[in-house]
Amino acid sequence: MKHRGTTVALAAALATTLLGCVGPRAISRRTVSYNTAVEQARGEMLLLNVLRSRDRRMMVFTGLTRITGSVRSEARVGVTGNADALERASIGPSYSVSDSPTFDMAVLDSQEFTRGIMTPLSFELLEYFWDQGFVREILLLMTIERIEIACQAGELRELQNDPQDPTFPVFRQVVNAAAASGAWEADDHLNEEIGPPVEAAEAARLGTLIQAASGRLRVSARKDGRFQLVRPAERLRLAMQGFDPCAGPYGAPVPESRAIFYDTKRSFETATVEGSVRRARLVARSPQSVIFYLGEMARPGREVVLSPRTPGQAETERRLFVVREGGKCPAGPVAATYDGKRYVVPGGKGDCHPGRSLQSLALAAQLLSLQQSSRDLPAAGTVRIIGQ
Repeated sequence: MKHRGTTVALAAALATTLLGCVGPRAISRRTVSYNTAVEQARGEMLLLNVLRSRDRRMMVFTGLTRITGSVRSEARVGVTGNADALERASIGPSYSVSDSPTFDMAVLDSQEFTRGIMTPLSFELLEYFWDQGFVREILLLMTIERIEIACQAGELRELQNDPQDPTFPVFRQVVNAAAASGAWEADDHLNEEIGPPVEAAEAARLGTLIQAASGRLRVSARKDGRFQLVRPAERLRLAMQGFDPCAGPYGAPVPESRAIFYDTKRSFETATVEGSVRRARLVARSPQSVIFYLGEMARPGREVVLSPRTPGQAETERRLFVVREGGKCPAGPVAATYDGKRYVVPGGKGDCHPGRSLQSLALAAQLLSLQQSSRDLPAAGTVRIIGQ
């Protein structure tokens, strides 16, 4: 009797001690599981929009804006039987951990977000990924819609980034040459001239003007031997060596050839080049167009294959983006159910090899995130999902 009473007291004390206490390991496990859930939700949202764009349907973007949760532990001791006869009573201790996360989800359809995803990517942004070591061939294929090149006698040659277009082989050669030898430089022809040109004897005094003036200025030498005070343009251009896209029907490697790619139509039309230099324009995609492009590659016969990274690399390992039905490739790191069917970015071998699909999705996700701001996360009208 006394022993059983002591047991009950100890069990009750233990339950009181454990009530509400959650260890660091439990918190860590749940934090990581939330992170994994966000990864899966984001990947599924992107894949859904890729499939929608494949079928020319409306895309819908949502964002998981906040996750809050409470983790609570609870221990209980149940006693069944005759309360006055503890030797005939049954003691049933129990312990449980409850997790009640709260998710806030916003529909990204504001004017600011929509304008952002419809705005062509800037050369400054492309230069950032370029300098950070992103695979240049993937970067150019994902973000460039077409290339316009001014050839002889006013001929304008357009190269389309479409595997089914007859100009696509030349487009690929230009992309590969730019990835191998391209370098970003300031677009000097857009410099703003400050004041009249001066002779060499007066140019020495321009240094004082530069120090006194507000803004970034420099002295530029003119072809007539005089000097000009200018404010350099902040725009960039891409210079490529060693390939002439105007040589023959498919272009050709020419060591002394040089091509300069501008971003805007105005820059392209007003620039002047000399000798064997080609004047060209890179027409950049918007983040929305990047999703459209992935959707096009999800259509039959439109998969793009990258150049080999190692000798003998299989073609299936070099595809830019791959989507398969779940029945053909059941396993994959990204999956979504669309129109009653399961689709995956595969994770196997052979025809189920993902190639560079995950890298392409990651770039698309970053480009979309750059267009999202706090204004896209309204305090009112938020969908809240509470799980028990």
